[in-house]
Amino acid sequence: MDKIFNFAIQDLDYDFSSPSFDQLRKGNLLRIYIKELVVNEITKNISIEKKQLENAKSNFYKEKNIKDSSQLNEFLLFNGINEKDLDYQISLPLKIEKLSKNVLEVKIENHFLKRKDELDLYKYNAIRVKDSDLAHEIYFQLENGESDFFELSRKYSLDKKIFPEGIVGPKNSVGLHPVIREKLRNYGIGNLIKPFQIDNWWLIIKLLEKREASLDQNTSKQMALELCEIFVHDKVNELIKNNFRNL
Repeated sequence: MDKIFNFAIQDLDYDFSSPSFDQLRKGNLLRIYIKELVVNEITKNISIEKKQLENAKSNFYKEKNIKDSSQLNEFLLFNGINEKDLDYQISLPLKIEKLSKNVLEVKIENHFLKRKDELDLYKYNAIRVKDSDLAHEIYFQLENGESDFFELSRKYSLDKKIFPEGIVGPKNSVGLHPVIREKLRNYGIGNLIKPFQIDNWWLIIKLLEKREASLDQNTSKQMALELCEIFVHDKVNELIKNNFRNL
């Protein structure tokens, strides 16, 4: 596996012969458990400042509505853990974030370039209808300036409750249908796109704005965290492949 951190991580080796792993497999919990092993291994030498942990615990207690020691004990008992276990769970995201700061810069840059198309932000008009004739009639009204997306969306669009003004975004293209993604990438700002069909729907869209993604501080942090997740995912796959192939 390619090195992604600026320090060495030893090969992870565990004894998977224990009968308890049979139960994990049967309960479909094996991957979850091995992931926890890997994450624990790569974060075990990372320390978190006491004040940072206390702030994280305070936020956790507010989120869980834990107001006193009695409620805390009830929470611990219900989950079958002790306070040390809870501290570990709360500190883990902080450790992973700290670990991500050790991801090699060149890896972050390469990952960003692979993801950039998905990270660009789009803002666009959209009207979705079921009928082809209606879609083309809406298109002609828009093209001839007889009406606008705001009015026609409120009148006809199946998404008017979600996008009452007929405007989507700004949002990235993750989760968008590939056809919509292609249209947004290939048409210029302000171009009204002719009706096109996706499954049982007809859409008319017009790109209003495109914001190119840049590798700023926040994006760099996001890329580093994604690379940590990819590293863990690949390690889990490797361990399962090497230890459970012949079951």
